[in-house]
Amino acid sequence: MWFAFKRLALGITLILVTSAILLFTDLDRRTGINDRSANNPDRQRTEALPAKRWNVDLIEYNTVVDVEEAEAGVLGGLRDSGLVEGRDYSVRIRNAQGDMATMNSLVDAAISDRTDLLITFSTPTLQAAIQRARGVPVVFNYVANAVWAGAGRSDTDHLPNVTGVYLPGAYDEMIALIREVLPHARVLGTLYVPSEVNTVYHRDRFAEAASKAGLEFVTVAANTYSEVADAALALSGQKIDAICQLPGNLTASAFPAIVEAARRSRLPLFGFQTSAAEAGAPLAVARDYGDAGAAAARLAVRIMRGESPAAIPFEPAHETKLIVNVKAARDIGLRIPAPVLARAQRVIGAQPADGMKRGPTK
Repeated sequence: MWFAFKRLALGITLILVTSAILLFTDLDRRTGINDRSANNPDRQRTEALPAKRWNVDLIEYNTVVDVEEAEAGVLGGLRDSGLVEGRDYSVRIRNAQGDMATMNSLVDAAISDRTDLLITFSTPTLQAAIQRARGVPVVFNYVANAVWAGAGRSDTDHLPNVTGVYLPGAYDEMIALIREVLPHARVLGTLYVPSEVNTVYHRDRFAEAASKAGLEFVTVAANTYSEVADAALALSGQKIDAICQLPGNLTASAFPAIVEAARRSRLPLFGFQTSAAEAGAPLAVARDYGDAGAAAARLAVRIMRGESPAAIPFEPAHETKLIVNVKAARDIGLRIPAPVLARAQRVIGAQPADGMKRGPTK
């Protein structure tokens, strides 16, 4: 009996000693991790959980392919952040379908529904949020220039409740593409919308880039959806070598009218948006709206984890993608050089007989 008791006591002692050794070893490891996290703000931010469940509202002006790409980028970015929808945040998507009055009402409705964070898509939605949602954190994307939209003086000096990702136009990339496809082009034309600050910004910047490249740049104004068709015909009737349609909300919604005018005049049509190629432009050099949306989501998550928007600089998005619509090019007799086809991220309307190895087709 005594022998059995001694063996039991020895076993318990060994177990206690082993447990203590493992405990102290793990404590050292945990201390090392905590020390590294304390010295690494990015890691601290990544591991932090929100102090509350956030009500996130996505405010969209219209429904076009580019907005859908940006929305998918935002939603995917939120999912990839480590936060859990339903536990850490909820999402409501509100779309004005191109109506300004409705858009203002959507911002007001989000505030009435106690939104904690607005993620805006387009310059008009950002401007509405600035005017109507003072004090509510705002993260913008799908914007040409947030400073021109009234969000601040610079990327670092901005309204304390606003931050986001902006997409300057791929002006130099577009001119290089036009030189490659139409080496003899001398005059380019576009429609712009005087009431849309983003299209005025694009017009001025592209005019500068065209002038530096020795190109003449012609513009025609359109103020409403119904004016776009006549304005496009007027532009096509001028002595231009190609239409290079700048990004804009109105022109994106009415883009089929621009396509029809270019087709009638057999003018090459270049676009800056994915939706342009989808709607019939032979070529588009578009910013990657999906990547920009994901970047905006990362900024939103930083706010949900405790950072102030005032301390987060605006971010430019520079990634682009080349999209070729070979069917649209064939319709006007435009030849797309093989090197352009070869490097396109997407080719619409391709046929096996084209004989080129390319990205996904549709």
